[in-house]
Amino acid sequence: MNLQPAFDDFAQAYAAGRPQVVWTRLIDDLETPVSAYLKIAKGQPFAFLFESVEGGAWRGRYSVVAMQPELIWRCRGDKAEIAQGEDLSQFAPQSGGALESLRDLVAASRIALPDGLPPMSSGVFGVLGYDMVRLAERLPGVNPDPLDLPD
Repeated sequence: MNLQPAFDDFAQAYAAGRPQVVWTRLIDDLETPVSAYLKIAKGQPFAFLFESVEGGAWRGRYSVVAMQPELIWRCRGDKAEIAQGEDLSQFAPQSGGALESLRDLVAASRIALPDGLPPMSSGVFGVLGYDMVRLAERLPGVNPDPLDLPD
């Protein structure tokens, strides 16, 4: 297996504290995104399969299996909080509003990807609930939330 970048290049960037991705190319026509997810991430907390479908015929289609996150960002209304490190159950409140906090997180998470890698090789992945739209536009009354999920 040919891992990129070369170990010496990786070690130098790591020692300098620069974020990076490590990758290899595999061709496996016998796997589907769902079968890959079930093999490597099923049952892990916070694991999910993200598939780009809209515009897939002309933009290119990507599947992402996400697991073992470095951090979790969530909000309820306009209050955001982040859990990171070993214990992802301990959330720290973020200053400012939820949209500002999310913008800051996305900006801080940007890294330069090597040429030839798809844009979804690294980044912030997750779900924005419908109620988060209330931060950008006025909507009718709040729906009941018996599951008490973050926005």
